[in-house]
Amino acid sequence: MVNLKYIYAFVFASLAGWAIFAYITTTDIIKNQQQYAKVINKTGSQRMLSQKITLLAYRFYETRDKEHKSHLLSLYSLMRSEHEKIISLYVKSDVTKALYFEKPRQLNNKVEQYFKNVEEFIAHEELSLLYKLESSSFSLLPLLEDAVNVFEQESKKKVDLLLDRELFILVGTIITLILESVFIVIPAIRHAEIHEDKLKNLVKERTLELEKISVTDQLTKLYNRRKTDETLSFEMERAKRSHGSFGIIMIDIDNFKKVNDTYGHLTGDDVLQEIARILSDNVRKIDVLGRWGGEEFLIVDNESDPDKVIEFAEKIRSAVEKHKFKQVGKVTCSFGVTQYVEGDTTASLIIRADKAMYAAKEAGRNCVKEMLA
Repeated sequence: MVNLKYIYAFVFASLAGWAIFAYITTTDIIKNQQQYAKVINKTGSQRMLSQKITLLAYRFYETRDKEHKSHLLSLYSLMRSEHEKIISLYVKSDVTKALYFEKPRQLNNKVEQYFKNVEEFIAHEELSLLYKLESSSFSLLPLLEDAVNVFEQESKKKVDLLLDRELFILVGTIITLILESVFIVIPAIRHAEIHEDKLKNLVKERTLELEKISVTDQLTKLYNRRKTDETLSFEMERAKRSHGSFGIIMIDIDNFKKVNDTYGHLTGDDVLQEIARILSDNVRKIDVLGRWGGEEFLIVDNESDPDKVIEFAEKIRSAVEKHKFKQVGKVTCSFGVTQYVEGDTTASLIIRADKAMYAAKEAGRNCVKEMLA
């Protein structure tokens, strides 16, 4: 006769093995998701930096202000440093290697050419080189957007992998429990059912945690770029079907680099978190708020009246301006507002909001500017 003690030990070891396998699998994927969250933010920041560098180049050419040139060099160094980190730490898959190093896109070459154009303009300060820099900046934007999308797709595959492994884990658990039901007495079966419930709860909890991480910015706890982009696409499709409209608000923290340089990056992170809280306290439940990248935020405002969107943006601007930040004191933001019209694409909406926001920067910062189609 088979010794029940050994059978019970086998079943218990099997259950423990499934639990450990489930924990290791989900933990590994969650770590990967956190890494993807970082690189998605970095690639989004590259887009922002390329535009800021071009804008500063124009300012420097017009004013010959040494402070503008110093800021330009600082942003250029930051963008180059971030690009090198992306290449060395995150470009590992065949898809990302193809994007960065293979024809037709060769994003790495395009970025390096952009850096070369920046260096030439800084060295010679000629108008023709400024035009060349601006041209390369605009051609770089859609490629950097592709990079964000590629990393988001790889992140989504990790989520799908967890769901596949979850089914495998549950099937293995069921087989183990069937063996237990055949050879172990009722008290032992009940004991095993407790383990089964714990295992199912563990898998469920880790799955929910992973799904939340995949759509959440780890610093501000707002929606991340991927989730905000999905929401924007959803609202566009709904507006097309109903022939309706909605607004979007692009927000950028003024002089955020100076905050980091003066008080350190930890204080800069505190400022980002505080502004995220102010924005969260002021948006409605039907609106969507997300971190777009770096010090940029995006609000999808389900309001069809452009004047009310402007009024809403002014309300948030005032709330930020009145808030007293620890250590830093006063911080302001620039706001770019636009409205969806029939025929718009996600890219056209974002570009229009981006231009409005930079118009607010040009107007002296801490203000709201609107750009309609």
